[in-house]
Amino acid sequence: MKSFVKVLNNFEKTLVTLSMFLMVILIFLQVFSRYVMGDAIGWTEEASRYLFIWLIFLSIGISFIEKKHISIDIVLDRLPLGFQKVIQQFVYLLLLVLSIFLLVQGLDLIQNMKTFNQKSATLQIPMWIVYSALPIGFLFSIIRIIQASVLLYTGKASTNKEEDIII
Repeated sequence: MKSFVKVLNNFEKTLVTLSMFLMVILIFLQVFSRYVMGDAIGWTEEASRYLFIWLIFLSIGISFIEKKHISIDIVLDRLPLGFQKVIQQFVYLLLLVLSIFLLVQGLDLIQNMKTFNQKSATLQIPMWIVYSALPIGFLFSIIRIIQASVLLYTGKASTNKEEDIII
């Protein structure tokens, strides 16, 4: 199990880092060509937008396990530790249900996009590839929510967000 989690950590972070790197390069090329060369490269703006969409959805799972999502925990912090864990497990359950729902809806969306055969304006790539970020991102989030829930249940996750580590 630990080797799977380690591979998943590396895979997710590599994809996010690569997406960010490519996006920065493309935006730099766009700015350089527009202001220095006097003519913009048309496809870089669209490609960087789609990379940004993928970056956001791929980051969802990482954010769950690293507890980087915004949360209001002023009440939760004042409760006894055992009750905090019960509430946190309930929150994980709700997030799991929501993520499964969004995964299923994302798969339906991809099926619809394949049926319509819509292509992007400049790059002419099928739009179902762009929309695939939704179910893939939520698939990673489902795995990470389960991982966070198991870590909380086994007692390996601390209640302090700054002390949590990724296995």
